[in-house]
Amino acid sequence: MIIAGQITATTVYLVVVQNTNGELRLITPMNYVTNEFSGFTQILKLYLKKINKPIKFACFGIAGPVINNEVQTTNLPWQIKAAELEDEFSIGQVKLFNDLVATAHGLFELKPNKIISLNEGVDSKDGHIGLIASGDGLGQSLIYRDENNYYPYASEGGHVDFAPGNQIESDIWEYLYAENGQVEVEDILSFQGIENIFEFLLYSKKIKQPKWYSEVNEKPQKIIEYALAGDDDLAIETIDIFSDCFASETSNLALKGMTLGGIYIGGLIAKQIMMAIDKKRFMKRFVKNGKMETLLKNIPVSLILDDKTALLGAASYAMKKNLL
Repeated sequence: MIIAGQITATTVYLVVVQNTNGELRLITPMNYVTNEFSGFTQILKLYLKKINKPIKFACFGIAGPVINNEVQTTNLPWQIKAAELEDEFSIGQVKLFNDLVATAHGLFELKPNKIISLNEGVDSKDGHIGLIASGDGLGQSLIYRDENNYYPYASEGGHVDFAPGNQIESDIWEYLYAENGQVEVEDILSFQGIENIFEFLLYSKKIKQPKWYSEVNEKPQKIIEYALAGDDDLAIETIDIFSDCFASETSNLALKGMTLGGIYIGGLIAKQIMMAIDKKRFMKRFVKNGKMETLLKNIPVSLILDDKTALLGAASYAMKKNLL
């Protein structure tokens, strides 16, 4: 039997992978809330007890830098080692992927209705591909294309320094730098980043926290909700700033990876806000009107609607490895 999983800061998704006449099927899905467990092994033990069959191959997409098939998760106090999982649970082989590398593998399994175009561009048949996803953190990866072969590889680009694009973004940088001594892109482009932007606007405008904000625990989600409903000007401004910064970082990834084959945007935040924001404004910031304006205008930009693409990618990789 083959299993696959996607491990985020808040949830672990596990499935059994089936190959039905060459078609990928995911069965026996289970979700686990991460803060209810001290580590991944406790979750895996529960799941394996449920399916109660020997596992010959397992593949997991995890938010964090995977080195030598081991990972210290970025937003969880978990260390996961493939060799230890193989020994403890008698699994034939365990493969760990960065979650955005798993997403890259899943990209080719998505149905057309799971992808929406933001910019048609000009698809270069030999162009590389970029992925960027914002949620609990900011993930990035690239897919190297060599004719008809695709080779996903990991990046920790979400942890590079944040580069402001205008005065208000410079002020946000100063505000966060004064608190933390550094400002990563992820400090802006994540759920925590949305809260950081909103807190800055409250501070800079000397506005008291609104009741709808101060009395909830899931503050970033509430900001998004109020912004999309048009119920709070500060929330709207927060999402506008987030969108501008996200467009800039997406453009940075496109330039660094020469992603003439396209940029794909994923993650929970994009799924929530990208359908509602001004796409012309987003693309104007993406293009930047600089030396690479023409190149950027020609890059296809698409939105991934399936927030479990990493799970699909881990399952796809596992199935293909077991067909070899």
